[in-house]
Amino acid sequence: MDKLTDAEAEALFTEIDTDGDGEIRLRELRAYGQAHDTTIQGMKLVDFVRGADTDGDRRISLTEFKSFFG
Repeated sequence: MDKLTDAEAEALFTEIDTDGDGEIRLRELRAYGQAHDTTIQGMKLVDFVRGADTDGDRRISLTEFKSFFG
């Protein structure tokens, strides 16, 4: 897994968070995955969700996203 700068993480988060609500939901990840070979930074989406969703609410906040890639 590659580390991202805060700016890179925020840009990627914004690209995935298509409804702009500040959280990435599974449907947004699926849509992103379909457009990008089912990976984020070369990692399978299921592995990304397992690692990034630290509070278990099935949504990924910007804070969780940055922590995961930081």
